Amino acid sequence: MVAAMGAQHEAAPAAQTFEQYAELPGVRLFYIDTGGGGVPVVLMHPATGSVRAWEHQLPAFTKAGYRVIAFDRRGWGRTESQPNSPAGTAADDLVALLDHLRIDRIHLVGTAAGGFVSLDVALSFPKRLRSVVVANSIGGVQDEEFLAVGRRIRPPEFLAMPPELR
Repeated sequence: MVAAMGAQHEAAPAAQTFEQYAELPGVRLFYIDTGGGGVPVVLMHPATGSVRAWEHQLPAFTKAGYRVIAFDRRGWGRTESQPNSPAGTAADDLVALLDHLRIDRIHLVGTAAGGFVSLDVALSFPKRLRSVVVANSIGGVQDEEFLAVGRRIRPPEFLAMPPELR
């Protein structure tokens, strides 16, 4: 994926990844950030995960010169929704986090349910994006013919695996 987004010409010095909370409207959002001055890449985890889903990608993107950010969406990982607050969307939370971090535009990578969020961000906030990569996701497509193809090509053994392995 790093090559697909166009690697930086010079790798930035390795930055130390830090874990932090951002107090945003209706949520105490847990995120990780490698910091540094590289072009930011935000990684959106699947519904079966958290920021921990990206632990092996962080070093590769950082070594390529990117600043890497990932956050636990509401209901996942260490993020805490505030009681009696209005429900928020992951797209809105991402934009609020970008504003909190003073970041204008990002490369966005989402897998599975994170791909749904990435498509929502692309449609709702296109000016905040440099690129979008969606992996392992149908993005909410409900066309029966399309879904039937997916059912035909997946062996029963695949569907029998736990969701976090699929």
